[in-house]
Amino acid sequence: MNYRYFICDVFTPRPFSGNQLAVLPEAEGLNKVQMQQIAREFNFSETAF
Repeated sequence: MNYRYFICDVFTPRPFSGNQLAVLPEAEGLNKVQMQQIAREFNFSETAF
């Protein structure tokens, strides 16, 4: 499985600072367990699907 994702810096005006956020804009077909596994793999405070 391949999923496109983005890593965003939030709560900051500067790149490479602030909190990191993983965004998976096309997560259709993922169940809750898979989403939790992906979020755990990123190890960020927030992951958005």
